[in-house]
Amino acid sequence: MATDKIAWYTPESAPYGKTYGHWTMEWWQWILGIPKAANPVVDRTGELAKNNQIGSSVLFLAGKLADEKRDQPTRRCTVSADQSILIPVINCESNPLERPDLKTENEIIEQVRKDENTITQMECTVDGNFIPVQRVPSDPLIFELRLVPDNIFDVEGGGLTYASADGYWVFLKPLPKGNHIVSFRGSCENSRLHSGAVYHIEVC
Repeated sequence: MATDKIAWYTPESAPYGKTYGHWTMEWWQWILGIPKAANPVVDRTGELAKNNQIGSSVLFLAGKLADEKRDQPTRRCTVSADQSILIPVINCESNPLERPDLKTENEIIEQVRKDENTITQMECTVDGNFIPVQRVPSDPLIFELRLVPDNIFDVEGGGLTYASADGYWVFLKPLPKGNHIVSFRGSCENSRLHSGAVYHIEVC
């Protein structure tokens, strides 16, 4: 499929009345609000892809937890023809529950910035076409976050905290009906850790 049939939002846009950065904040609230066993980041098939999705306008995709392996899980899911897709090519988040040494909001923001600056790869394709990857910080920079007790970062007990996030994203406008392959990957810590996934998506 030609790229002229694939459209995406820019960082300055406000999809569905919210800033791009606000959507990325909601992505973090979504992913850290799902218990580890049911979380889309541990999914190998796509059966968990739609767990706890926040609404009908935007489908949140998930990569894998960053590790030293370059493999990408392959997942399958369906998407409505009027639904946009938010893709976390590679992103970072910090909060005091994970990092008790971070005492102030500025320290949290600075830690996220440092982590994001170690990223060495970020790419996304739709049906083999490269899509521009955008760096978008959370909006607001500091936001409220609740980690469920059995969270993906293994923070004991979870709880309510505040966080900051930054990352490289692709935010697709609704895709044409039919079958599509969305692939994304990123590397951080100077290419030591890798994330990403491949989604076979049926738009109907």
